[in-house]
Amino acid sequence: MTNNQIFNMYFGVIDDVRCQADVTHPLKSILKLVMLAVLSGIDELDKIVDYGKNKKDFLLKEFDIEKIPSKSTLTRVFALISPYWLGLSIVGILKSIIKGEPEQIMLDGKAIRSTDAIQTIEKMMNIVTAYTDTSISLGQVVVDDKSNEIPAVRELIDMLDIKGTVLSMDAMHCQKETVEKIINNGGDYVVQLKKNQGNFYEDVYAMFDDAYMDEADKDCEYEIYKTIEKGHGRIEKRTCYVLNNVEYFIDYLTDWKGLSKIFAVKREILKNEQKSEEISCYLSSKNASAEELLSYTRVHWQIESMHHILDVTYDEDRCKLSSVKAQENMNIFRKMGISFHKNYLKNKKQTVKSNMFNCLLNDRKLLELLQVCHNS
Repeated sequence: MTNNQIFNMYFGVIDDVRCQADVTHPLKSILKLVMLAVLSGIDELDKIVDYGKNKKDFLLKEFDIEKIPSKSTLTRVFALISPYWLGLSIVGILKSIIKGEPEQIMLDGKAIRSTDAIQTIEKMMNIVTAYTDTSISLGQVVVDDKSNEIPAVRELIDMLDIKGTVLSMDAMHCQKETVEKIINNGGDYVVQLKKNQGNFYEDVYAMFDDAYMDEADKDCEYEIYKTIEKGHGRIEKRTCYVLNNVEYFIDYLTDWKGLSKIFAVKREILKNEQKSEEISCYLSSKNASAEELLSYTRVHWQIESMHHILDVTYDEDRCKLSSVKAQENMNIFRKMGISFHKNYLKNKKQTVKSNMFNCLLNDRKLLELLQVCHNS
């Protein structure tokens, strides 16, 4: 099946709620145009129209897009289509083209600052995303105006098939109810320990305190794994300490379903002859080695990288779309663009931004991007 056929199949399942008597631009053609423009680094509606007009022959030949819609048509469509169904369609496209099953799913939220100006919502839109180690956004939930990320993450956990995967989360989601839901749904968790856990937090951090560890027999107390990286004028040393006996915390084990590993990651950075260090403690249900547990904490930063690209490359915080649906729909397309480029650029030193620019300048480069991801 060609890429164009895949796009038509998945975009074709989205309900077109427009009055069909007035439709001159098929919905799947509009969505394909937006998708290709976003892959080329363009996410403003007027510029998407310009992109379509300048690429008209290419779009007709390769993707059967016969007419280029106006900005008003794009605005109307983005405000009407369901983000839920668009998200499912995009996931279907990505899974059809980008091969490989995820081993880790990262959960985290990001605000779109420009939405603070939308009068229909009380505060800026915050979207919680489930992002995989294969660089695919599996799903997302918009945080309710009067709530926070915690119930949104639990909603995502129920939406996704997490069997056999490890879910990683930051300290906000160090919640007994959240980790219980993960275990009940067949997954494992790695979550940073939060200060609101009171005595448990204090006791765990005491076990990994330098003063205690200097006195302890580390070979007996901990499994240890270290990495050292040099680059960009700095040296970063990471040490993972896994407590060999969680029975030290037997009073807490029954409260945290599935808990089997308690570990700490110490990060020491030397840059410009200045040294800094920090230590973070984690809880995990995964019966894994120190090397694997350290890897889970490092891979989790991929979702931060994705959020950085949304801000810096797409300039999402300045998005001027004036409806909540439109903002969420464009956010889905942007994350789709990141997925394609991240997979294409594996083992390449080029940046996502420069690769997008190449796709804009060179139609063959855009087709190569899609084909390489399809064949990977």
